[in-house]
Amino acid sequence: MCNLSQGIKEAGIAEGRSEGRAEEIIETGYEFGLSEQDILERLQKKLSISLQKAQEYLLMFGKRTV
Repeated sequence: MCNLSQGIKEAGIAEGRSEGRAEEIIETGYEFGLSEQDILERLQKKLSISLQKAQEYLLMFGKRTV
């Protein structure tokens, strides 16, 4: 596999891991009754991401009705 495609593959895997961790942090935060602000702060701290990225994850994985 060429270096470019290997790099793209690795970036995709890393993004998938981050999304999975974010989903777990958000789900656990809601289970423990944390506010959305607290969840955003935990996302930023645990994943070393910006507030904007944390907000994107919260929109993506926030409270869902089943």
